[in-house]
Amino acid sequence: MSDQMDVVIVGGGPAGSCCARFLARGGARVAVVDRAVFPRVKLCGGWLSTPIWDALALAPRDYPGGLWEWKTCHVSFEGVARRIPCQGWFIRRFELDDFLLRTSGAALHLGVPAGDVARDADGLWSVAGVRARHLVGCGGTHCPVARLLAPPRPMGPVGVQEHEFPADAGAVARTRAGRDGEPELLLHDDLRGYSWNVPKTDWLNVGSGTVDPNEVRAAWQAARTHFLAAGHVPAEAADALEPRAMKGYAYYLYDPAHLAAAARVDADGKGGVYLCGDSLGLAQPFTAEGILPAVISGRLCAEAILAGDPASYPARLAAHPVIADYRRAHRLREVAGRLARRQPAPPANPGRRRTGPSRFRAARARAVATGFAWMFSGARLPAPKLIDAALAVGERWGKRPPETRT
Repeated sequence: MSDQMDVVIVGGGPAGSCCARFLARGGARVAVVDRAVFPRVKLCGGWLSTPIWDALALAPRDYPGGLWEWKTCHVSFEGVARRIPCQGWFIRRFELDDFLLRTSGAALHLGVPAGDVARDADGLWSVAGVRARHLVGCGGTHCPVARLLAPPRPMGPVGVQEHEFPADAGAVARTRAGRDGEPELLLHDDLRGYSWNVPKTDWLNVGSGTVDPNEVRAAWQAARTHFLAAGHVPAEAADALEPRAMKGYAYYLYDPAHLAAAARVDADGKGGVYLCGDSLGLAQPFTAEGILPAVISGRLCAEAILAGDPASYPARLAAHPVIADYRRAHRLREVAGRLARRQPAPPANPGRRRTGPSRFRAARARAVATGFAWMFSGARLPAPKLIDAALAVGERWGKRPPETRT
């Protein structure tokens, strides 16, 4: 015997639980199906940027789990460590995901694999014995619902190696870079990734992420050496930092092309299939933040369904201020990459000796470190119209033949 609902959601992470939360508040009958039994271990750094609370319609005081607020980000780049004022929070996904799911108001089908997702003769989607007109995929990169919509993937996934483990609170306090919860970030010199070391009282979360998953193992080995040499992790935690202790995963950064597969709505507008969060590929193009866009997309999908206009979901997503900033960040990545590839190599000058970094190089490094910390905190991009105009110029410049650029 099957249960009939208005909406069935595959995946109980932040995207799925947030979608369920707002659907249930709006009076919809909603079920969440997840093969895991919550609480469950989830590989993730566990950082929340400042817009998250508005997206969740919660305040920090409403969250009963461990919550580490930070107001300083420690960023190392090109051999220089900087303390950069900005704000954010850290959580443990083991606790956050369980809280959001248990308070969502949805019927929970946990420990149940989604299996084959199929549509029956009545036009209802059937998942693990639950039937509904609306099917929402929130199961991450390998979500079975994503296989139905097959989002375009202009770029491959990013790679991550991460480990969160218990540690002696006193040892963590003695060795951390700053206060409890303040992240220490190591930007890789080639800017193709970064590594982190986050103290959470008696837990440590460490890891590396790289644009190319094939580079992440070597990146972590270099980061491990850096954090140990800096004395910012307890010596007795060295075994937990060994490559064999790290766990890997991959997911997709935001690309505007992904939104083409955000929704496929029935002709009558009363049903359809949708993707949110990592199932669609919405992570921030520079920091790879995933929780915030997961929550935003889950909420927007729910609001579109409740409004009786599910086809508006992709447009709502594209128009959201955070996702609009992601689009600008993606354009910046594209422009910077195109210009870097076209930049001619400097002529050899054996008579010139370089005794240290130039002022320009130092200023560039400071700007990169500050800008990354700023994005890490989830701050909005300033003057969006001015940025759009500058990006348009950069795009035109990058497309011109080299001999015409003077």
